[in-house]
Amino acid sequence: MFARGRRVFVIGILLLLAPALRAAEPEKSVAPAPSSIRLGIVRSLFRDIPEPLIKVSLIPFQALMHEQTGLNCDLASPTDAYDLAKKATNHEVELAVFQGFEFAWIRENYPDLKPLVIAVNKHRNRKAHLIIREVYTATSMADLKGKELAIPTRSRDHCRLFVERTCRELGSSSGEFFSKINERLNVEDALDRLAENELQAVVVDDVALECYRLRKPGRFELLKDLCQSEWFPDTIVAYRSGAFDKATLDRLRRGLKTSDQCSVGRQLLTLWMMTAFEDLPDGFDKMLGDINNAYPRATFLGKDNSASPRLTKAKP
Repeated sequence: MFARGRRVFVIGILLLLAPALRAAEPEKSVAPAPSSIRLGIVRSLFRDIPEPLIKVSLIPFQALMHEQTGLNCDLASPTDAYDLAKKATNHEVELAVFQGFEFAWIRENYPDLKPLVIAVNKHRNRKAHLIIREVYTATSMADLKGKELAIPTRSRDHCRLFVERTCRELGSSSGEFFSKINERLNVEDALDRLAENELQAVVVDDVALECYRLRKPGRFELLKDLCQSEWFPDTIVAYRSGAFDKATLDRLRRGLKTSDQCSVGRQLLTLWMMTAFEDLPDGFDKMLGDINNAYPRATFLGKDNSASPRLTKAKP
């Protein structure tokens, strides 16, 4: 299933590249070439995707930025959140894309970074859900000790953070708590196996769970939502204060918010498991503070000070 998922991703990239590259061609005009912006993206958004495919998948983003804003876009190699924040502060990139919880972690050290828009997947904000079979008598995660858990491929890191924090509250790491953590199934296969009693628990986000309910309502009735995480903030496109004048910021914001109205934008958003760029919701700053308090960065930062969740190694 993992190999099949990778093939599907490759095919999607190839289908997307043809129109995207055409869109990226310079316009035949006597007007001066537009200014360039440099954009960086956190590596954690590309979990389970090989490095060569990451570079390929970023090419359409350059086309999208040019088509929507008229600005050329140079892309930096994906890196961890703290390194990306440093690059933005040192004027190496002008725009930076972070997962919401990562931005909550880095903003204390980098207060000059400001959110421009959020990238949503159908609905604003996101949750992790721990799903079990309806007939299982468990009432909390504590009852799943020694069982098998699936974290589907390409799951966002808020799902892993939720599992790891809850296990630590129960006195052990996730790798010690569960007999096995399976990270090689896609969402549908994982929930199918759960319904068939081939594993005991699956953690998924709210959008994936809703899609499964609509696609397979009969099997969905066999499942139970055991517990949920807090609301996590959405992915953020950020900029360094002072990097742009107001007119350029408005131009960037408007271009990103209308990207779902063009074919390249819709395909790219789908490929990245997003549906639209939107303005910041009310209370967004409070949500960042709340998630930082619930998931302290010192607890989950890696030894290299990267902002990717430091989860225990899954058992084979």
